[in-house]
Amino acid sequence: MISTIKEYYKNNNIPTALLSRKLNRFDRNKDIGLEFCQWIKTGKYVPAGICVEIEGYSAEKLAALSPYLIGDGAFEMLIELRENKEKALKQIDEGFKLK
Repeated sequence: MISTIKEYYKNNNIPTALLSRKLNRFDRNKDIGLEFCQWIKTGKYVPAGICVEIEGYSAEKLAALSPYLIGDGAFEMLIELRENKEKALKQIDEGFKLK
């Protein structure tokens, strides 16, 4: 799983320091990492009912909320919902405003 994610980020020119942080987050959240791998390979999200849902959100639902969350951003936000629920819900409520 991690090798697939690492290759994806390297192909998208993610800086080494950021790459390490991202890989660690997916390693701690293997279920989300596995869904991300499936998205990397197929370009499709895991269907509702069998996908990871946190606070009522799946990666696909999150991707539909903002163009910033399509793809890896949706999976990163799922991790954020799990690890920092209040912060993530605030970002969602505020419409992902950029500073």
